[in-house]
Amino acid sequence: MFANVTNENVNEYLESGQLKRIYLISPDFGGSEGIENQIIVTPAAEIEKQRSDNELYNALDTGRRVSNFHINLAYDEASKSIVPKKILVTAVIDGEDYRRVIEVW
Repeated sequence: MFANVTNENVNEYLESGQLKRIYLISPDFGGSEGIENQIIVTPAAEIEKQRSDNELYNALDTGRRVSNFHINLAYDEASKSIVPKKILVTAVIDGEDYRRVIEVW
C-alpha cells in the first residue's frame, strides 16, 4: 500500500492523514527533535509506537532500570518506500527482555 512513498511525494500522504511523521526516539528519551530522528508511519503505527514509549516511560517512572534500548527499522526490500514495514523496539527492563514489533504496513 505504501510501497511507492518517496521523499518527492510523501507530503501528499502526510497532508491527507494517511501517514504521520513521528520521532524514532522520543525527545523525552534524549532523541533529537531534528528531521534525522523522524520517520513516516501509518496512524495505527503511531499509536502503537506511543504505547511502546509509554511502557518504557512507566518503567522509568516506577524506578525500574531500563538499559540496552534499541530501535530498528525493517523496510520492504522490493520497494523504494521511505515508510518502514516494521519498527522493532528492544530494551532490558530490570534484567528482562522487552521486545515490541510494530507493524507499519
